[in-house]
Amino acid sequence: MQVNMMDVLSDVLRVVRLSGAVFFVAEFSSPWAIESPPSRNLASLIMPSAECFTIFHVLAEGTCWVKMKGEPPVRMAAGDVVVVPQGDEHVMGSDMALKPTPMRLLVPELPRAGMPPVISGGGGDVARFVCGYLHCDQKFNPLFSTLPRLMCIRNRDGNVVLESVGTANTTSDRLVPFHAGMWLNTTLYYLIKEAQAESSSSQLILGRLTELMFVEVLRRYMEELAPGQKGWLAALKDPYVSRAISLLHAQPTRAWTVEDLARDAGVSRSALAGRFTDLVGESPMHYLTNWRIHLAKQLLSEGHHSMAEVAERVGYESEYAFNRAFKRQVGKPPAAWRKKGPALQPAP
Repeated sequence: MQVNMMDVLSDVLRVVRLSGAVFFVAEFSSPWAIESPPSRNLASLIMPSAECFTIFHVLAEGTCWVKMKGEPPVRMAAGDVVVVPQGDEHVMGSDMALKPTPMRLLVPELPRAGMPPVISGGGGDVARFVCGYLHCDQKFNPLFSTLPRLMCIRNRDGNVVLESVGTANTTSDRLVPFHAGMWLNTTLYYLIKEAQAESSSSQLILGRLTELMFVEVLRRYMEELAPGQKGWLAALKDPYVSRAISLLHAQPTRAWTVEDLARDAGVSRSALAGRFTDLVGESPMHYLTNWRIHLAKQLLSEGHHSMAEVAERVGYESEYAFNRAFKRQVGKPPAAWRKKGPALQPAP
């Protein structure tokens, strides 16, 4: 049976509840350099309950450099998008030799949707940005921990290329060409237009556009992974491991054994166990436990399911067994975790 990689990826993004937003537009004139704080600092102000917080910058006009500590600088041109999956601190500017100004000095108030444009610099050539973020209620480590530190998406000569910096399991700065298409230009065109508009519907549209952009980047990155690369996205390209992951996602309540999973995936037990652990970084049964906890978090966040119902729906025979497994994985009982409340919304 052929496994649709996007179905599994969409399943994960649905459970972790990926959401996007744009919190300001910016205009910097050369010479300029700004230092963006790590995402955990921004998350504490904008979305305290988010477990995953990814920053992106769309360069609408001009050119600039972007650099992370320990990595070579990347040059951006108009139409390029930089995504910082791990939320690392980074510097952007017209000249990397300049001492950067901390973003907190330019944006002393809480960054938020609909705030006035940030304008700064020396009065020379202008670079205009749309800056935003994506957040998840819960972090799916198998996915996010294996993404590069920085991804730059470009449209050049009819082809879209993705330049990855600080890739976890392969050489840094690898250019990954993929099929040309209108998705990037069209999405960015509307994203920039909506970010500059002041309509009441802009934030909803912007959120959906940023989510679409991120999902498409993940899909293209996954499709063009180099042979031999490891990680969850690479596992989705392996015919047997991807089949096993799909089965675990489709039937999380089943009392799986590695033998059963291997048989249904069409491979030997030892081969599946070895390939699964090598690619994903954990055993099939450990992955199943983590996936059940992710599903449980989703149900707990909905607020109207009893603890016994949640336990049954994620594959535990008793509420006691579910409580024990949840506390072991999360560090607190499910009832205590649920009290944190639903994810907060960005400040209006």
